[in-house]
Amino acid sequence: MPRKTFRKRITSNKLTKKINNKNIILLERFLKEKSQRSSETTLKVYKSNLIMFFTWNLLHNENKFFIDIKKLEFSDFFSFAIEELQVGSSKINNMRSVLSSLSNFIEKFYDEDYPDFRNVILKTIESVPKEVRREKTIFTDEQIDGLLLRLSENDKQQACWVALAVTSGARFSELLNFTVNLIDEERAVFNGLFLETTSKIKTKGRGKAGKMIHKYILKDKFLPYYNAWLTEREELLKKEGLEHDYLFTKINGEPATESVIRGWIEGFEKYLDVPFYAHALRHYLTTLLVIQNIPASLIKELFGWESVDMVDVYSDVTMKDMNYPELENLKNI
Repeated sequence: MPRKTFRKRITSNKLTKKINNKNIILLERFLKEKSQRSSETTLKVYKSNLIMFFTWNLLHNENKFFIDIKKLEFSDFFSFAIEELQVGSSKINNMRSVLSSLSNFIEKFYDEDYPDFRNVILKTIESVPKEVRREKTIFTDEQIDGLLLRLSENDKQQACWVALAVTSGARFSELLNFTVNLIDEERAVFNGLFLETTSKIKTKGRGKAGKMIHKYILKDKFLPYYNAWLTEREELLKKEGLEHDYLFTKINGEPATESVIRGWIEGFEKYLDVPFYAHALRHYLTTLLVIQNIPASLIKELFGWESVDMVDVYSDVTMKDMNYPELENLKNI
């Protein structure tokens, strides 16, 4: 049961080949320059957004060279994206940023060829207020505990993956890159309640290398599922004659891929009958910590956030969920 999001595409390999060659050259040079300090994921987003724009330009704007596109024509594209493609606010704002970045690139490196060119994107196209386009899943303790119990009986590796996601709040891509070398049961911190990874790992962040931080795992909740899978994992690798440190594997013992994990997630959704995605488990852990009155400053440290404001962003707690010892005073009335 994937989260419901309307999608309509106008891009295709066939149409990409028809895009003005001058625009393709511009796109490639822009991405090459960006590659010096941007991650592969960021570059893919840049390319995808620009191919979408240039495909629209091919179909609806005479396949003009980017330099020659007018303000009103940029506005026409964003109207098309919102009304026809039904692109959400986040995608629109990201597209706005990418086109502006491309324009800055032209001003910086092509000023001798196009001295009159100016970046008009941010002045012409207003940012779009954030809107919720997909159904949000808020997991209950009963759902998580029930899923873990079921998986621990049927698939210890999947139980370990869910347990790691729940107890670390790690993103989907980060979970896939966990290795057994990162986990040391003796490396307990914060009053012995959390495990700290043995080294920093790459997380989402600016720059090509991303942000390198330690991850923290709620120790006692995670270790039973980890140790149960570790035994099976060692037997599997020995059987297949393989050696590697990746925590999660395919059925043949090779390191797991995104498609493997997404296959697991489809099973989680069928069992729980709600949309399931790793990011919801970041919210779950944040909410759990807030309900237990863990200070926002510590939650910030556990997740590696820059600001305590992120605690409110990820917390799904309501006032009625909080523990108020003072309420005991009402019992005497």
